[in-house]
Amino acid sequence: MAAPQQGIRIVLADRLEPLRVATTPTNANRPNDPIPATIFAATPVDNTTNVALAQDYESLTPSPDELIIRQRGRRKPLLRWTPERAAAIAANNTRSPFQRTPTKMPISTSMILRSSPRKRLTMGTMPPEQKTCDTISPTKSNARQELWPNSSNFKKPKLQEDERPIAQTSEDTPLHTLLQGLTQQQLIELIVKELVAGNDKIEKELRTQLPMPDIQFMEQELLHAKRMVFKSLPTSRLCKKTDSTAFTRASLHLNEFKRLLSQHIKQLHDSGHWDALIDYVCMAWPCVRATPNWDSFVHNAIRKQCFRTLTCSCIAAIKYGGLRLGINRLHMLESSLNNWLQDYEDIQSCVNVLKRMLGKGRHSL
Repeated sequence: MAAPQQGIRIVLADRLEPLRVATTPTNANRPNDPIPATIFAATPVDNTTNVALAQDYESLTPSPDELIIRQRGRRKPLLRWTPERAAAIAANNTRSPFQRTPTKMPISTSMILRSSPRKRLTMGTMPPEQKTCDTISPTKSNARQELWPNSSNFKKPKLQEDERPIAQTSEDTPLHTLLQGLTQQQLIELIVKELVAGNDKIEKELRTQLPMPDIQFMEQELLHAKRMVFKSLPTSRLCKKTDSTAFTRASLHLNEFKRLLSQHIKQLHDSGHWDALIDYVCMAWPCVRATPNWDSFVHNAIRKQCFRTLTCSCIAAIKYGGLRLGINRLHMLESSLNNWLQDYEDIQSCVNVLKRMLGKGRHSL
């Protein structure tokens, strides 16, 4: 077996010898050209030829990109985290207390950042003094003063003869029509400051001509609010008009009804018209009684609040008005209070105050 294998090796060596000679590089044929790497993979060469070709390839001048890649070096291995290494990194990154914190604002700006006193003490430096900005042109400053005038420097221009209100210059419009456009406060100032002006005689004459407030307009507003409450209730015969669903639909109008009632009473109470307040209570009590009486005790809270407001205002009118309200008005009120006891039990306190007032009147007579 050894003889045939040796014969095969001799035959292969004779056949590969021409190939080895053909693939060996020669200096006669283009000595400066690099040898392509495909020769090493395409031709069966021995180890000696491969080493020789590799040495010739390394002897060539590398390209600029190859030099940059070689200068980079190998990548550094990742460091394992340890408490000692973390403490060393933290010590290197610690900022000095006297080092100012860098800001994102440009240095050329005129704005000065504010800092707390503790931060200024820690940094050891005080902020620079504020400097007035001289970059604003005088034309811009004048324009700003024109757009936003200072309240101290702003003065109302005096009205010329032809710039007076039309109410002072027009004689075609009646006086009562012009007075309808004024607010209640304007009318009060006109009468007190201009017409009366501290004159006791004129004030006394004016008092004798003052009428009692007209509550007819207040009654119309209150009746309209009550009408809206009943209009919001369901109209179907299958739905109940005093349950929770009906109250949800009427709650908005009930609150409006209570707001109007409180507003009217406050207006009469603050103005001191006690006789008109008594008349208003006698008018508004049946309106409140006519509102729906809901099934739930909680839903009747607005109804009871209205009764309570009327009761308190009636007591205040009796105390402050006294016998000036008139004996006939007080007797009519007494009969009405006895009928209201079934609607609101706390009205009994008003009845007691009225009886004491009438008792004082009989003794004085």
